[in-house]
Amino acid sequence: MASLALRSGLLGRRLAAHLLRRATFGPTRAEIDDLANRTADEAVDLLMNFPPLPNHPKDPATSAEWVVNGRTTANSPNNELKYIVNSWWLDFVLNPTTAFSIAHKLTFFLHTSFVTSFNDILWSENHYYTLRLLMLYANKSYKELAKKICLDNGMNNFLDISDSSKGNPNENFVREFLELFTIGKGPGAGPGDYTTFTEQDVIEAARLMTGFRINNNWNDPLLIDQQTGLPRAWMDTSRHDETDKIFSHRFNSTIISGQTTEAGMLQEVDDLVEMIFAQPATAEYICRRLYRFFVKYDISQEVEDDIIVPLANTLRSNNYNLSIALSQLLKSEHFYDGDDSDTSDEVIGSLIKPPLDLQIGMIRYLQLAIPDPNTDLFGAYVNFYRWGMQDPQSKACFDLFGPPEVAGYEPIYQAPKYNRLWISAKSIPGRYAIVDEHIEGPPELEFDIMGFVNDPTQITDFSGVDPQGTPGPHAGGRIAPHLVDELLNYLLPETLDQDRRDYFLKDVLLDTLTELNWMFEWDNYVSTNDDSNIKPQITKLIRTILQSPEFQLS
Repeated sequence: MASLALRSGLLGRRLAAHLLRRATFGPTRAEIDDLANRTADEAVDLLMNFPPLPNHPKDPATSAEWVVNGRTTANSPNNELKYIVNSWWLDFVLNPTTAFSIAHKLTFFLHTSFVTSFNDILWSENHYYTLRLLMLYANKSYKELAKKICLDNGMNNFLDISDSSKGNPNENFVREFLELFTIGKGPGAGPGDYTTFTEQDVIEAARLMTGFRINNNWNDPLLIDQQTGLPRAWMDTSRHDETDKIFSHRFNSTIISGQTTEAGMLQEVDDLVEMIFAQPATAEYICRRLYRFFVKYDISQEVEDDIIVPLANTLRSNNYNLSIALSQLLKSEHFYDGDDSDTSDEVIGSLIKPPLDLQIGMIRYLQLAIPDPNTDLFGAYVNFYRWGMQDPQSKACFDLFGPPEVAGYEPIYQAPKYNRLWISAKSIPGRYAIVDEHIEGPPELEFDIMGFVNDPTQITDFSGVDPQGTPGPHAGGRIAPHLVDELLNYLLPETLDQDRRDYFLKDVLLDTLTELNWMFEWDNYVSTNDDSNIKPQITKLIRTILQSPEFQLS
């Protein structure tokens, strides 16, 4: 039976790596080893550390915070500034002082829940403030975020809220708000009736959301949300439908009183959100999304009954605080495959990594040198994060904060395949290319292969005897099977069978060599500093692992 019961005992390497792959965009070896000696309860509590948000991004063209100081002709073009916002977030994710946190993964989950696209948001400032709003609420109430998103300028721009006026309400935003952001659409129960809401509810909610206008005066103190400190939309009471809104039987025929003042318009939004989140179906829908994002795309009836429903109760009883519900899920026996003996239905290794996880995981594990924006703003934001990460990911069919559809990224929402849609004939070459750019360069994106292999904190020393019977310890790279096992055991979600493991050892690394020959080649490298006979083989091994089907899994 699927169980939310707390998993007991130390995690060990395999389960610690599993937790970190799901709760972060990819762990370092040191993080895996640390959590391996902790219980699930201890490990998840550590990950529930939410670092303070960073300062505003700076434009490499001016080295100034344009979102505060305002743009001038000296600034980068507005469209490039939107990419700079993404670079700023990537730097926050990859910053060694903030990387060990679930905050970043939760922020991205919120982006997939309250979907916008920077491609369709006109101003870089509005894209930035939408992203910062999501970051701010990563450890707060999903319900309260739903209220704030109704007044968010980026969302206003993306889903045409400003086009909605009394007598001519626009349904774009409220339809997505109901169907995608909050309660979700259930099975059809009749014409215009989706079990959880009806077409009548869309019409009434659209009338409620009339009169809200995009605010592009981001420093106007009268249009700063007092709770978030972020700019919000302004309200045109003359264009607001002040009549009562009468909702369907799906919301118990609730009547939200029409208002004529700005405070009244805010109250109507509050009443709408409270009405939606009072429905048990809302918490259950959000928990299904949490489950598919962090655990597994397939939700059986057993999982629905034993995981989703009780988790939804946790969510509702904690004012929709995602971090509390997610903490319960990530600590559970179910998350670690500890609640059944069915090896054909595993959680571990059941998700395909999005390009974002694929690349960040490589960068972090292989300890790639990243430019410091404090000393090299252009090198960090433009060369590394813009052209080194965002562009290659786009070629792998993923645009960071730029999903191609209003519903978001297909692998996140599209049944029945879900995350399997990350892999396609079009995306595979791009995924391979991401690996190649960090293996082969350009120099600013290439990781130091021999430095990594020679680092005993990455490839530990071998304590056994070498092929000639000499007792250890030996440098880890000197013993071919040990080198292969060190990489496979940490980079892949599951232990390989002997044939597959031998493929990486004998066919890829050793090729025509024996283990004894490899040791001699290594010793020659150590004595001469000439790595020409071993570096190509190690490079081939690492590339093959990173491009393997197993590494694509989380």
